[in-house]
Amino acid sequence: MLSCMGADGKASADTLPTACTLGPDDGAARLRRWSILIEKSPPSTRRDGRMLEIRWQADAGVRDELEALAAAERECCSFASWIVSTDGGDIVLRVAADPTSPDDIAPIAAVFQAA
Repeated sequence: MLSCMGADGKASADTLPTACTLGPDDGAARLRRWSILIEKSPPSTRRDGRMLEIRWQADAGVRDELEALAAAERECCSFASWIVSTDGGDIVLRVAADPTSPDDIAPIAAVFQAA
């Protein structure tokens, strides 16, 4: 869903790619959940080619919400992998695009303000 956003971060019927299975209202609700998580526990982000890594401190509730959001993203945006893990006490989300389409994660990176 994150990659289903337009450049302004808003979902609309004409910005949702065919690969995304969410409708515009569902997309807005999902983006609100991501925004709440980001506000509650601001992550650090890094993009390297087709890989986006987003790290959160292990604050209360972060892992559960991140797992739920990543599972939901796997269903609607299966063109990218969504893997949640722990690394050095941080909770890490790694989103990877297909090697032949590295720019597929650019809209996702924009939500997290990763260059």
